[in-house]
Amino acid sequence: MNEATLTMPKNFGAIHIGEMLAMLGLPSERQEKRLSAATTQTLRDIASIVDELLTSVIEKRTAIEFRAIREEVFPKYFRAVRALSDIARIVVPRHVLDVVAAESFSTAEAEFRDQGLDAFGAAVRDQAIFTVWTLRKISDLCRRIDGAKLAEELKESDWEIYQEFGYHAMSARFHLDCLIKSMSLRRPMYPEVLDVVIDGLRQAVNAYAWASSALDLRSPAPDVEVTPVKWDDEEQQLLNEATFDMLGEPI
Repeated sequence: MNEATLTMPKNFGAIHIGEMLAMLGLPSERQEKRLSAATTQTLRDIASIVDELLTSVIEKRTAIEFRAIREEVFPKYFRAVRALSDIARIVVPRHVLDVVAAESFSTAEAEFRDQGLDAFGAAVRDQAIFTVWTLRKISDLCRRIDGAKLAEELKESDWEIYQEFGYHAMSARFHLDCLIKSMSLRRPMYPEVLDVVIDGLRQAVNAYAWASSALDLRSPAPDVEVTPVKWDDEEQQLLNEATFDMLGEPI
């Protein structure tokens, strides 16, 4: 996928991406019980757009066809998921949003454990479960990044990292959503397409690395000062004797 197809907005922060990653699939019945009817309907209306985009992608038969439509759909997918996240931040209380996010990850993991083997085989199922776990860790990192201070002189480097991070993170979620949609519709994906999807899921590892780099800019590891060891005469003599024994008699 061409990274030029997605540029992170200037006013966007890591916490936005973290929240977008945490809203996998449509709200479950359990999650909807925590929301008002009006809120649930609003989120469903936006989620239906994401749903239509994903459905158009998972039906492709070849890797070439899948990659071609992905180039077209992915920017639209990003904007739709962003809108879903933005509305959720407005209408859902913070503590409820945190619970819904945690449940979203857990629900996705459970779905892949229960249905993934029959739907995709062991390799895809295992990669999907690992990807959900990684996205959960990335979401946690985003909170830490958002709460840390960044020196002014590091903002340009941080922006470059953020572009890479946002692209890889949302790409991983896109491919994961393709699998979730395939399971929910009970429409198997073609083997050639699944190979491409697995590659897309692996971008979660790259996203985690970029997120870690962003956190390191804000909380660099402290320099450790090494204090030289001082030997007394007796210790130096013992060291000399041990070295001599190890090397053997000089020729």
